[in-house]
Amino acid sequence: MSTVEDDDSTPYGEYLVWFMRAVAVLWLAKGLMHWSLVIGLGEGPDTRFLGMPPMTQAATVFFAVLDLVAAVGLWMAAAWGGVIWLIAAISHVLLNLFMPHVFGRQLTFISVIIILVAVYLGLTFMASRRPAIE
Repeated sequence: MSTVEDDDSTPYGEYLVWFMRAVAVLWLAKGLMHWSLVIGLGEGPDTRFLGMPPMTQAATVFFAVLDLVAAVGLWMAAAWGGVIWLIAAISHVLLNLFMPHVFGRQLTFISVIIILVAVYLGLTFMASRRPAIE
């Protein structure tokens, strides 16, 4: 006799891996954007790294490194990748909320990050409720 839970064949673990890889691509682009500021690609008068305030320089280098590490971890679907990504995402949200002068207000981007974190946590919860098929 089977229950409704036994018939639930939604592969949340697979959805989680695909979601992590999609976010990894976005975070790779975000990290490369920060690196382009550091090395001066596409430099304009408002984006000269050495002309930025020290707090903005520090935040740019911090996210340039952390975002790429998070992207690699997410792509590999490693547990540490999700943790590093959550640290990077929450850091970006908190920096924008409490220190808006560093990068300026990015309400749309912050909203996207909050949605991505909520989806990640939901998928992680749903995948953990389902026993692994061996």
